[in-house]
Amino acid sequence: MIDKKLLIRAVDISKTFGATKALSGVSFDFYEGEIFSIVGANGAGKSTFIKILCGYYADYEGKIYIDGKLVKFESPRDAYEAGIQVVHQSIEQGIVQNMSVAENLALDMIISPNASFVYDKKKVLKRAKEIASKMDLEYLDMDKNIQDITQSEKQMIIIARALATKPKLLILDEPTSSISDKEAGMLFKTLYKLRDEGVSILYISHYLAEIKKISNRVGVIRDGKFGGLLNQPLEISEIVKAMVGDLESAFERTYDEKDSKKLILELRDLVVQGSSEPLNIKIYSGEIVGLIGLIGAGKTELAETLFGIRRPISGEIILDGKSVKFTNIRQAIKHGIHMVPENRTVNAIIPENSIKNNITLPFLSFFSKYGVLSKKNEIKASKRIIDDMGIKCEGFGALIESLSGGNQQKVIVARWLLMKHNIVILDEPFQGVDIKSRRDISKYLQENTRDSAVLMISSDIDELMDVTDKIMVMNKSKIIWSEKTSEVNRDKLLSLITQE
Repeated sequence: MIDKKLLIRAVDISKTFGATKALSGVSFDFYEGEIFSIVGANGAGKSTFIKILCGYYADYEGKIYIDGKLVKFESPRDAYEAGIQVVHQSIEQGIVQNMSVAENLALDMIISPNASFVYDKKKVLKRAKEIASKMDLEYLDMDKNIQDITQSEKQMIIIARALATKPKLLILDEPTSSISDKEAGMLFKTLYKLRDEGVSILYISHYLAEIKKISNRVGVIRDGKFGGLLNQPLEISEIVKAMVGDLESAFERTYDEKDSKKLILELRDLVVQGSSEPLNIKIYSGEIVGLIGLIGAGKTELAETLFGIRRPISGEIILDGKSVKFTNIRQAIKHGIHMVPENRTVNAIIPENSIKNNITLPFLSFFSKYGVLSKKNEIKASKRIIDDMGIKCEGFGALIESLSGGNQQKVIVARWLLMKHNIVILDEPFQGVDIKSRRDISKYLQENTRDSAVLMISSDIDELMDVTDKIMVMNKSKIIWSEKTSEVNRDKLLSLITQE
């Protein structure tokens, strides 16, 4: 029995989509002054439960009580007015394009029914600065367009705006997926403060170390059903077992550095930014190479150069023994360089399209003969990769929006692994992906990189240590350290990443 005030009670919540039962009889209680986390494998029903709580789905079964009174939300506005505030996993859902930083921070004031018809820039700026100060975001240029700031800054703006409303229940869905460790630490301090002030916080994250660190209690959703409750002290192994059962141990690599290897990619004195030092890198067939560094270290710029999005300042890219120059993405793909971008919502997903179309779109010419598309072969290929990657869906024809965030990420990874390639670049491939899905993706990579190579860019040390053969550290657009993963010392790696 918890000695705190019960704020919200969700009882026997169920939700059906067509023939699919997404939730079945899930019940959770939310108390004041606690951080309550919900965990579950991708597709388990976490996002559906959240959307019901915040009024996105009105056609559900079950009951929701707030302060002992039965409520029924017909819209997100109803939930908002009842004190439920949510920060969604997709950053783009939380910002308004073509508005300034200040306007995005003060958005609630601008769109309020009581707002004046006359736009008062000074008033907006004052409110924006008040909100920014709570999360130490005063350094931001308030007049700057929201599109011109980083993903992590956008995420912090959304969180700051949510905190400013002093919600009864604050829901955070994967809040640290696009922010640095330093920013995450700042967020946690704010959450502790809110918790101590009596706010109830629902925290969703696939980073189980975070769950263990900040949660008072953990609720489990497994295959759409209530999977149990865990209390402090929490152990990651217990959380994983409650989520997915006994997870098989990490896939053992049979790749041996002594095997004969082919040089797939070589960078010779490559300069990707004006003030950066030349990069000299060699990646061989069968290798999964990790690249890690803080936000702004130059990782994404390197990936974009290899994929033809930007041109290098100088130097050479040697691919399969030949010097190549790309002026666009199509040329990079033609040479067998594939890339999974960091922000799947903006740069990867094709909305209102099927899973099949999202997988096969870059390679339609491969499924065509004399300009005629063979849908039979296209479907066959997409079904194969869906099965191999363990994508949880109703079928290849289902809309991509019907999938959980983690399964959407699997689709985007599957797209670029579908066809033969020389090297696939994965930029933060495990954002919003649970431990089981991470293992599924990792196992597929490890089993299918004998004749090609993988460059995996991540800001998560544990992810890279679990998957890669070699890790490189980038700092200020320079490779400052490179070592076999089996020889990596985690503390040393952390020190290198964070050094000035």
